Amino acid sequence: MFKKSFAAMGIVIGTALLIGGLTPASASGDVLTPEGYHQVKLGQSEAKALRTGYLSGDGWDDGACNRYATVDRPDDEWRVAISHENGVVRVRVPENVRTYEGIGVGSTVAEVKETYEGVWEYRRGLSVPVPGYDDRSYEIWVEDSYNEDGTYRDDAKVIQLGLTAGAQFDCTLFGDA
Repeated sequence: MFKKSFAAMGIVIGTALLIGGLTPASASGDVLTPEGYHQVKLGQSEAKALRTGYLSGDGWDDGACNRYATVDRPDDEWRVAISHENGVVRVRVPENVRTYEGIGVGSTVAEVKETYEGVWEYRRGLSVPVPGYDDRSYEIWVEDSYNEDGTYRDDAKVIQLGLTAGAQFDCTLFGDA
Protein backbone atom coordinates (compact mmCIF):
# COMPACT_ATOMS: atom_id res chain seq x y z
CA MET A 1 0.00 0.00 0.00
CA PHE A 2 2.78 2.43 0.96
CA LYS A 3 4.68 1.78 -2.31
CA LYS A 4 1.56 2.48 -4.40
CA SER A 5 0.85 5.72 -2.49
CA PHE A 6 4.47 6.84 -2.85
CA ALA A 7 4.47 6.08 -6.60
CA ALA A 8 1.18 7.95 -7.04
CA MET A 9 2.62 10.94 -5.17
CA GLY A 10 5.62 10.93 -7.52
CA ILE A 11 3.35 10.99 -10.54
CA VAL A 12 1.36 13.90 -9.08
CA ILE A 13 4.51 15.89 -8.30
CA GLY A 14 6.02 15.16 -11.74
CA THR A 15 2.81 16.23 -13.45
CA ALA A 16 2.68 19.42 -11.37
CA LEU A 17 6.25 20.25 -12.41
CA LEU A 18 5.43 19.77 -16.07
CA ILE A 19 2.20 21.78 -15.87
CA GLY A 20 3.99 24.49 -13.92
CA GLY A 21 6.55 24.94 -16.69
CA LEU A 22 9.44 23.13 -15.05
CA THR A 23 10.88 19.95 -16.39
CA PRO A 24 12.96 17.51 -14.38
CA ALA A 25 15.97 18.62 -16.45
CA SER A 26 15.52 22.29 -15.58
CA ALA A 27 15.03 21.44 -11.92
CA SER A 28 18.42 19.68 -11.93
CA GLY A 29 20.13 22.80 -13.28
CA ASP A 30 21.39 21.54 -16.62
CA VAL A 31 19.13 23.71 -18.81
CA LEU A 32 19.66 27.36 -19.69
CA THR A 33 16.14 28.76 -19.56
CA PRO A 34 15.05 31.98 -21.27
CA GLU A 35 14.96 33.52 -17.78
CA GLY A 36 18.47 32.54 -16.69
CA TYR A 37 20.40 29.75 -15.00
CA HIS A 38 19.86 28.29 -11.53
CA GLN A 39 18.33 31.08 -9.48
CA VAL A 40 20.22 33.84 -11.35
CA LYS A 41 17.70 35.52 -13.66
CA LEU A 42 18.06 38.28 -16.23
CA GLY A 43 16.99 41.64 -14.81
CA GLN A 44 17.50 40.47 -11.23
CA SER A 45 19.10 42.97 -8.83
CA GLU A 46 22.68 42.42 -7.74
CA ALA A 47 21.60 41.93 -4.13
CA LYS A 48 19.10 39.23 -5.10
CA ALA A 49 21.61 37.50 -7.42
CA LEU A 50 24.17 37.45 -4.62
CA ARG A 51 21.63 35.90 -2.23
CA THR A 52 21.23 32.91 -4.58
CA GLY A 53 24.62 31.60 -3.48
CA TYR A 54 25.58 30.88 -7.12
CA LEU A 55 27.94 33.86 -7.52
CA SER A 56 31.48 33.58 -6.20
CA GLY A 57 33.95 36.20 -5.05
CA ASP A 58 33.64 39.95 -4.65
CA GLY A 59 32.95 40.87 -8.26
CA TRP A 60 34.88 43.17 -10.55
CA ASP A 61 33.50 46.59 -11.51
CA ASP A 62 34.19 47.85 -15.04
CA GLY A 63 32.32 51.10 -14.45
CA ALA A 64 28.98 49.97 -15.91
CA CYS A 65 28.73 46.43 -14.55
CA ASN A 66 29.98 44.16 -11.85
CA ARG A 67 31.24 40.81 -13.09
CA TYR A 68 31.21 37.65 -11.05
CA ALA A 69 32.60 34.16 -11.09
CA THR A 70 30.23 31.34 -10.14
CA VAL A 71 30.53 28.45 -7.71
CA ASP A 72 31.09 26.03 -10.61
CA ARG A 73 33.76 28.31 -12.19
CA PRO A 74 35.31 30.28 -9.27
CA ASP A 75 38.36 31.22 -11.39
CA ASP A 76 36.34 32.94 -14.14
CA GLU A 77 35.05 36.40 -13.20
CA TRP A 78 33.38 36.76 -16.61
CA ARG A 79 30.49 34.33 -15.90
CA VAL A 80 27.78 36.79 -14.78
CA ALA A 81 27.48 40.51 -15.60
CA ILE A 82 25.27 42.70 -13.44
CA SER A 83 24.58 46.16 -14.79
CA HIS A 84 24.40 49.04 -12.32
CA GLU A 85 21.33 50.21 -14.28
CA ASN A 86 19.55 47.01 -15.37
CA GLY A 87 20.49 44.18 -13.01
CA VAL A 88 21.72 40.83 -14.39
CA VAL A 89 22.35 41.28 -18.12
CA ARG A 90 24.52 38.28 -19.00
CA VAL A 91 25.01 34.73 -17.76
CA ARG A 92 27.50 32.20 -19.15
CA VAL A 93 26.89 28.59 -18.23
CA PRO A 94 28.98 25.44 -17.65
CA GLU A 95 29.80 23.10 -20.53
CA ASN A 96 27.14 20.50 -19.65
CA VAL A 97 24.26 22.99 -19.92
CA ARG A 98 21.93 23.06 -22.94
CA THR A 99 19.03 25.19 -24.07
CA TYR A 100 15.48 23.78 -23.91
CA GLU A 101 15.90 23.03 -27.61
CA GLY A 102 19.01 20.92 -26.94
CA ILE A 103 21.78 23.25 -28.17
CA GLY A 104 24.98 23.31 -26.14
CA VAL A 105 28.72 22.66 -26.23
CA GLY A 106 29.43 20.18 -29.02
CA SER A 107 26.44 21.18 -31.17
CA THR A 108 27.33 22.36 -34.67
CA VAL A 109 26.64 25.67 -36.38
CA ALA A 110 24.34 23.78 -38.76
CA GLU A 111 22.32 22.44 -35.79
CA VAL A 112 22.01 25.93 -34.34
CA LYS A 113 20.77 27.29 -37.68
CA GLU A 114 18.30 24.40 -38.04
CA THR A 115 16.98 24.95 -34.51
CA TYR A 116 16.58 28.73 -34.37
CA GLU A 117 15.39 31.53 -36.64
CA GLY A 118 17.22 34.84 -36.91
CA VAL A 119 20.74 33.50 -36.25
CA TRP A 120 23.48 35.99 -37.03
CA GLU A 121 27.24 35.77 -36.77
CA TYR A 122 29.48 38.10 -34.83
CA ARG A 123 33.21 38.08 -34.14
CA ARG A 124 33.11 35.29 -31.56
CA GLY A 125 30.17 33.15 -32.61
CA LEU A 126 26.44 33.30 -33.10
CA SER A 127 23.70 35.43 -31.59
CA VAL A 128 20.27 33.84 -31.51
CA PRO A 129 16.99 35.47 -30.47
CA VAL A 130 15.44 33.39 -27.68
CA PRO A 131 12.15 31.99 -29.03
CA GLY A 132 9.23 33.90 -27.53
CA TYR A 133 11.40 36.65 -25.98
CA ASP A 134 12.12 39.87 -27.87
CA ASP A 135 14.43 41.22 -25.17
CA ARG A 136 17.01 38.43 -24.88
CA SER A 137 19.32 36.28 -26.93
CA TYR A 138 21.56 33.27 -26.65
CA GLU A 139 25.23 33.97 -27.17
CA ILE A 140 26.82 30.94 -28.71
CA TRP A 141 30.61 30.94 -28.93
CA VAL A 142 31.98 28.85 -31.78
CA GLU A 143 35.40 27.31 -32.42
CA ASP A 144 37.57 29.08 -34.99
CA SER A 145 36.60 27.17 -38.12
CA TYR A 146 35.76 29.31 -41.13
CA ASN A 147 34.65 29.07 -44.74
CA GLU A 148 36.64 30.94 -47.41
CA ASP A 149 34.23 33.88 -47.14
CA GLY A 150 34.94 34.25 -43.40
CA THR A 151 31.67 32.78 -42.13
CA TYR A 152 31.61 29.89 -39.68
CA ARG A 153 31.66 26.41 -41.18
CA ASP A 154 28.48 24.38 -40.69
CA ASP A 155 30.49 21.70 -38.88
CA ALA A 156 32.14 24.19 -36.47
CA LYS A 157 31.35 23.27 -32.87
CA VAL A 158 29.78 25.31 -30.09
CA ILE A 159 32.35 25.85 -27.32
CA GLN A 160 30.34 28.00 -24.89
CA LEU A 161 26.79 29.14 -24.23
CA GLY A 162 25.33 32.23 -22.60
CA LEU A 163 22.22 34.35 -22.29
CA THR A 164 22.03 38.15 -22.61
CA ALA A 165 19.37 40.76 -22.00
CA GLY A 166 19.34 42.22 -25.52
CA ALA A 167 19.29 46.01 -25.64
CA GLN A 168 19.89 46.27 -21.88
CA PHE A 169 23.36 44.78 -22.24
CA ASP A 170 25.30 47.91 -21.29
CA CYS A 171 28.52 46.43 -19.91
CA THR A 172 31.57 47.82 -21.60
CA LEU A 173 34.29 45.20 -21.95
CA PHE A 174 32.69 41.82 -21.39
CA GLY A 175 35.23 39.10 -22.30
CA ASP A 176 34.61 36.29 -24.73
CA ALA A 177 37.12 33.78 -23.47
